[in-house]
Amino acid sequence: MTPTRSATTGTPAGEVARVLVDRLEQSTVSARRLAAERYAIIDQLRQVAEAETGASWHDPDDLAWRDLRAEVAAVIHIHEKAAQAQLDTARRLVHDFPTTLDGMQDGTVSERHAQILVREATGLSPDWFTEYETRLLPSAALLIPTRFEKLAREIRASLEPEALIQRHQEALADRRIAVEAAPDGMAWFGALLSAEDAIGAAAAVTGIAKGLKVGDEQRTLAQIEADVFRDLLVDATGVTPPPTDATAPVPSPGARRGVRAEVLVHVPVMTAMGTSDDAAVLDGYGPIDADTARQLCADAPGFIRVLTDPEDGATLSFGRTTYRVPAELKRYLRVRDEVCRFVGCTRSASLCDIDHTIPWAEDGETVETNLAHLCRGHHRLKERGRWRIRHDPGGTLKWTSPTGHTYQTRPAQRALGRRTPVRVGAPPRAMTQWLLANASPTGDEPGF
Repeated sequence: MTPTRSATTGTPAGEVARVLVDRLEQSTVSARRLAAERYAIIDQLRQVAEAETGASWHDPDDLAWRDLRAEVAAVIHIHEKAAQAQLDTARRLVHDFPTTLDGMQDGTVSERHAQILVREATGLSPDWFTEYETRLLPSAALLIPTRFEKLAREIRASLEPEALIQRHQEALADRRIAVEAAPDGMAWFGALLSAEDAIGAAAAVTGIAKGLKVGDEQRTLAQIEADVFRDLLVDATGVTPPPTDATAPVPSPGARRGVRAEVLVHVPVMTAMGTSDDAAVLDGYGPIDADTARQLCADAPGFIRVLTDPEDGATLSFGRTTYRVPAELKRYLRVRDEVCRFVGCTRSASLCDIDHTIPWAEDGETVETNLAHLCRGHHRLKERGRWRIRHDPGGTLKWTSPTGHTYQTRPAQRALGRRTPVRVGAPPRAMTQWLLANASPTGDEPGF
C-alpha cells in the first residue's frame, strides 16, 4: 500500500506529523526559557528600583513602588494588578524557589506550574520552602496544572497541618453566595441557569437569610446566605437555625449528610484518633483540616483500610475488608488511579470505565497490573488502536502516540503526614483510612 503523502511537501504524512510534534515540543521549551528570562529581568529591575528610589515590595502602596509597578504593567501591556503578581512571582522564584526557576530555564517546568508552586506556598513558613519545593517540583513534568495544584495543596497541608485548621476557620468566615454572568442570557449560581432563574434563586436565598437575621444572630447576612444555600441543597430537613450560643461554631449537619454518598476521604490514622492534626484529603477536592476530617469520621458507618508507602504515598496493599473480591479490586483501582489514566485527563475514576490494558479477548488478565481507569472518550480512543499502551511495574502507564512520541502517567500520590524523614528499609508507618459512607452503586457492602 502506498503511504499517504503531504500535499505540500510530498513527504509521507506520518513523518510530517512527527516533525511538527518535535517542533511544537521545541517551541514549548523555548517559551519556558523566555518566561524564566522575563522573571529574572523583572526581579533585577525590582532590585535596581529599590536601590535607586527606595521602592519596597513590603509597601505596595508607596508611590515609588507604584512607579515600578506601573512601568512593568506598561511594558508587558497588562493591568497593574497583574504586574504586581509578576513582581511577586519573580521575587519568590529568584530568592525562595531558585530550583523551580532553573527548571523553567532548562525547559522542564512550565510557567503555569511555577506560578502554582509559588502561589500555593503563600503563608508557608520559610523553614519549609526547601522541602516543599523538593517534594513538589519533580511532579511538574508529570502532572497537568490542575493535578499539580492539588498535589501542591496536599504537600503544603502536610507540612503545616495545624495551620490548616486556623486557615479553614478564617476562610469559613468569608463564605457567601454569588451570581456570575455567562453568555447568551445565562448565569452561574451553583449551576448554569437562565439568567432570570439565577437572579430569582439568589433573591429567594437572600429572602430566607434575612428572615434568620434576627435577635442576637452573630453571623453576617453573607454568611447566613451561604448557610441557607448549603442547607437547601444538602439537608432535607430544612434550613439551619441560628445557633443558640453566639460563640459556638455554626452547626452543619446537612453538610455531613451531604457527603455520605460514595465520597471518599483519606484520613491519617493518628488524625482520626485525635493525636495528630495532619491534614486529610477529600476525594475530588484536596486537603481538608483535621477537625473537619474527624467530624466526617464520627459519622462514618465503616472503614476500608489502605496501607500507603511513607516515602511517596503509593498504595502498597489493600486490606481484605470486603467479601467480594471484584468489589475490593475496584476500590483498590479507584484509590490507585484517582482519575482517567490517559495523558492529561482529570475525569474522576468514579466516572470512568475500568479497562484491560491487554484485552480480555487477547488473554489479558483481570488483575491490577492489567487494569486502569479510562474515561469513555479515551477508552474509545485506545480501542481504535492508534495509541498504544504499556502497563509498567508500579502502575505506570506508557502511552505511544500515532506519531511515535511516548508519554507517561503515574498512579495518584498522597502527601499526608510525611514531615519527618523515613529510614530506608523502615516498615511503612503512614496508614490512610478510606471512608466509604454508604454502599456503592453496584450494591457492594462497605467494609467494617
